[in-house]
Amino acid sequence: FREAVVSTQSTGTITNEHAPSIIDNIIEFFRYSTESIIGQVHVISLNTWLSIISIITLFCVTFLINTEQPPQDSPSSNRRGQQEEQRSFRRNTPAVELLELSGSTVSRLLPSGRSQITLLVVCDRRSDVALPVRVVSAQLKDLARSSNFQLATVSHSNYKSWLLRFAEHAGCRLIEGSVIAVNYNKRYYNFFTPVNMCSNSSLGNLQDRVTLWFERLCEGSLPRYTLPDMELPIVT
Repeated sequence: FREAVVSTQSTGTITNEHAPSIIDNIIEFFRYSTESIIGQVHVISLNTWLSIISIITLFCVTFLINTEQPPQDSPSSNRRGQQEEQRSFRRNTPAVELLELSGSTVSRLLPSGRSQITLLVVCDRRSDVALPVRVVSAQLKDLARSSNFQLATVSHSNYKSWLLRFAEHAGCRLIEGSVIAVNYNKRYYNFFTPVNMCSNSSLGNLQDRVTLWFERLCEGSLPRYTLPDMELPIVT
């Protein structure tokens, strides 16, 4: 059979009626290209899209973590925390009744005829005892139960000039809650300051510092300060 009707024109052109036209070729090209692109996108989505999404997600999380600023406590929040801590210590730290250094107790607390260590807690007598004094006094009273140390308070206002000699010679601050461990017979003493000039120690840390200081005092490893001309206190 003849598959095509061939006609010969004067120009000599042979036309195949069943051959695809140019438009058909163009349409077929675009169809094939579109299918190829869609197929490639489909392959990429199956094989790599999850990995790409994971990488992007990890980058975003890392960026957020690095740029997120930690919450800063406001001054009012810090004050509230300190006030709550102080209220807790007041509830849990009872007032301690101690012997007070005075004209009638000085010979007992600072004997010149025998070696005795007396712990003098600096404070001022008033209705509301300063919290550091309460913490230091309570902690020392508990620690000194098994020792031969005497524990007493000394008025900052009444014996200020006498106490300042100890503080200045030791290079320490004299504040309420300071402790002077005096051996009047041997003319030496040790000094404790509850809060350093460059720190804001919490009351819990204060208890730990008092305990460590007392342990070193018992061991004899604290620095000793000597006052050869140490005189008995004179009320001013």
